[in-house]
Amino acid sequence: MPFKRSPMRFAHIVGYTIVFYQDDGNCIVSVGYDGDFRIWHGIGDDDPPTTCIGEHAWTALQYGDRVLIATDLNTVQACKYPSLEKDGIEFRFTAYVTCIAKNKRFLTAGSEDATIKVLSTDNGEQFELENLGGPVLCIDLSKHNLIAASIGDGTIRVWDMNTKELKKTIDGLPKVKSFEAVLHFSTPSFEPKTGSLMAYPLEKEVIVVNTKTWQVVKKFSKPKLSADLTVCAFSPMGDYLAAGSEVGEVIVWDFDTQKLIDGCAQFGTYPITRIVWNPKNNGELAVSDANGQIGTVTEIFLEAEEDDDGAGEDIVEMAEKEEEDGDDKMFDEFVVKETEVEDNDDNGDGPDDDELNENCVEIEKLKSQVLGPTQRAPENDALSDVDDDGASSVRSERFIGPKSFPQQHPFQPGSSPHSQDHCYLVYNHVGMVRRHATEKENSIEVEFHNSQQHHGIHLINYLNHTMAGLSETVLAMACSSDDGSPSKVVCINQASFGKREWSFTMPGCEDIVGVTASDKIVIVATDSRLLRVFTARGTQREILSIPGPIVALAAYGDHFLVAYHSAPANEDQNITLMIVTCINFKLRCREVRVPLTAGTELRWIGFSDRGSPVVYDTAGVLNLYHAASNVWFPIYHADNLQTKGASDSLFIIKVSESTQAIQLILCRGARYPLTNPKPVPMEVQFLLPLCDQDSEKEQLEEQLVRSLYFKQNNADKLIIETALKLFALACKNECEQRAKELVETIASSQLIPLAIKYASKIRRYHLADSLAPLLPTFQEQENQEEKLEQERIRESEAIVSELQHINIEAVTKKDTTPKIKPLPVGTKKSSNPFRKSTPAGGDSVASSSPASIPGGTGNPLEHLTGKAIGFSTSSNSSGSPYVAKAPANGGQVENRPHNNSAGTSGTPSGSGGGKFKLWFEQNQAELQQRHPEVESSELVRIGVREFRALQQKGTEGGKASKENGTPHKTSEKRKLDESEPAESGISKLAKFGFVQNN
Repeated sequence: MPFKRSPMRFAHIVGYTIVFYQDDGNCIVSVGYDGDFRIWHGIGDDDPPTTCIGEHAWTALQYGDRVLIATDLNTVQACKYPSLEKDGIEFRFTAYVTCIAKNKRFLTAGSEDATIKVLSTDNGEQFELENLGGPVLCIDLSKHNLIAASIGDGTIRVWDMNTKELKKTIDGLPKVKSFEAVLHFSTPSFEPKTGSLMAYPLEKEVIVVNTKTWQVVKKFSKPKLSADLTVCAFSPMGDYLAAGSEVGEVIVWDFDTQKLIDGCAQFGTYPITRIVWNPKNNGELAVSDANGQIGTVTEIFLEAEEDDDGAGEDIVEMAEKEEEDGDDKMFDEFVVKETEVEDNDDNGDGPDDDELNENCVEIEKLKSQVLGPTQRAPENDALSDVDDDGASSVRSERFIGPKSFPQQHPFQPGSSPHSQDHCYLVYNHVGMVRRHATEKENSIEVEFHNSQQHHGIHLINYLNHTMAGLSETVLAMACSSDDGSPSKVVCINQASFGKREWSFTMPGCEDIVGVTASDKIVIVATDSRLLRVFTARGTQREILSIPGPIVALAAYGDHFLVAYHSAPANEDQNITLMIVTCINFKLRCREVRVPLTAGTELRWIGFSDRGSPVVYDTAGVLNLYHAASNVWFPIYHADNLQTKGASDSLFIIKVSESTQAIQLILCRGARYPLTNPKPVPMEVQFLLPLCDQDSEKEQLEEQLVRSLYFKQNNADKLIIETALKLFALACKNECEQRAKELVETIASSQLIPLAIKYASKIRRYHLADSLAPLLPTFQEQENQEEKLEQERIRESEAIVSELQHINIEAVTKKDTTPKIKPLPVGTKKSSNPFRKSTPAGGDSVASSSPASIPGGTGNPLEHLTGKAIGFSTSSNSSGSPYVAKAPANGGQVENRPHNNSAGTSGTPSGSGGGKFKLWFEQNQAELQQRHPEVESSELVRIGVREFRALQQKGTEGGKASKENGTPHKTSEKRKLDESEPAESGISKLAKFGFVQNN
């Protein structure tokens, strides 16, 4: 009878999951990516005891009253079983542990850092197997103390633990750089009785080799297998061999006969991550997959009596097998048996005879076995046919559903997992924010790289902050909601006076999933797919809705990035990047797709020092976004670093576009840097992945592309130098057309003369003649581009100046509207504003002007007309010819223009700059005669003193005439003197006005 397979049930979250049996075989234990440790009393247990052992758990092993657990703390923790009380640490690694194995004499563990540690249980001796070339995927131990490990570099290596000697290396297996991305574990499995054989899966076969000669002994395969095999395992007695595929299939062979044992089809399409046999040797095994599910396979062993007895056969399964394998012989035997049953019924044999006849098969009995006791078929033949169809329909309901992939969870760029006691909340080019969460301390430590600009900060972490953003002036911290306390963001301004701290509590049930800060804005992302924008001083700006789960944030000045899932994940993460610019209360947004390597996740996101978005994925590819071209450029790959090992990773700190350098930390055997000792950053240069980078030509081409597209210092100079070197190299290699094409492509008028000069020097006259006509064309193009650029700059400057004028006017605006006061009847005297005054010595017309009349009218539009004419509007009587002070007893200032012009040199009527200029031009020759030894600047100072003295005399004469009661005599009309400057109509009209009350 074929083996039975239980439906897969969810035991953990989506991710790597393992399952194993308790050493007595009574319970099933599962460990998942969610960090839970579950003990199942059978696959049908609906409430298994669960213990959270860490943020992530990778593997475990139970023996006796102990259990070894590998969590994200990079240790193998020993615990009491089943209470899970800590009982010491067996191994410590620099990366998380991926597999654990044990036999009677040795205990061994493998890690992501390409290291295997072996501990002897006899004498406690421990040794290491290092530099394996990739992460350790699986380990198995034999009775003869051989250790076999599958490595991420595509090999299986076998050592003798007694001599620590490498016995065999098997190549040709799938390669993988990280354990989290592994699909084919290539599990080695020793034959448990003698340990003389070892099996491992390779593509769609299971290869069995002899451990002494290392020759291939057997190959196990299944016809029409739909996918490659991922794991395999021997049964406890070594008589069966089981394997799992990457689409969830479980295949079992009889090892001696290599016969394929029939079984149920798979219930899921997820890769099998672990197959383990029950130590009771009862024909049962447990499986787990990459979707967090576990299941069991039972009744694998076949007894000879059941194999010979046809009464236990399933009709429907036999029909399906006939369709798959085409076994006509078995189908014919079944038809013969059914015919014999019909013949016996025709002969009138009773039920007792049918029971006694061992060659007879009862149809009703078979139907009851297929349909179950509650679905027994009726006696009517028609209804029996209907039930048979119904049985087929029930079988057809088991379909293969679409395969789902987990979406990447939100993360903080530049941080390490906060489940650790000491972690980084953020580590960037400004500084580092470290969180210490131990039994004795719960604090946050802020350290700046430039200690002269800001001093360090040490805070007590009362709110249990787990996220942070750091800029030159702002420290933003956020905490998730916990135990009824809401999620909250707290910001501290480094460069401010007064109150430096502000905070906001998230409304409702919103939980903060990300925070970032620049010197101008603070961005907070919540699980409600909302983005809250604050200013650096705590003003709430915009609140935006994001059309997908938020992944990460980054900020730079007035710009910020939002990475979110724009579609469900498949083999790749579908992440879109929002590039938002916020100036004043105006937003501008652009969306671009994030270029991730196939099957990878986003690891870091940020800005370069010139404001270009940069992303980094788990495959080690760093991409920079060129906004003008709307394209991404791969600027660096982690494999370019010569000192990087297979299990090492890069931690990005800063991307400098101006110097074409990347500041990073090389994490040895880990993903995140250590908090103590403080890591030492290193710098690498941009390196575009062009072909044949070892040659001189490709190196120059790579430099030229970087100079053309990236915001590098002295880019124009580097473009000309690199292009000229490429031009010379092309001429040297007899490639004149390529040299000309290079010049035409760059289209620089500065390059043409240098290229012509070089071509003429090396006697490439034909090339020089062909380049000469390009110069005027390029110059004309550059002139047009320059004009367009100037026009754009002029327009932008006009817009900026207009905005600045509006802003300044809004800030400094005062009520300058003059208050109009009507004149009393009969007080206004007629005056002719177009009349010229006579240049008489003491006969000035200043007293007859409207400004000299106490009841005269002022000019409310003088602040506009004065600007239009070009005169000053100062109210000082000694500096403006248009404003005169009212008498002391009047208390009223009249802003009316005087009706006289600049008089003669002896009687100046004002002291404005224009009056002095006219007076100085008329008297410059006389002053030069009187002071021949002085310079021109000193002569001007002497003229100013004399002009002010004349002005004071004229003012005193006017006052004296008023005190004596003798009004000034108004001069009669005279002809216009040609030497006098003509007065414009606007200046004449500006003399009219009204009285102004101050």
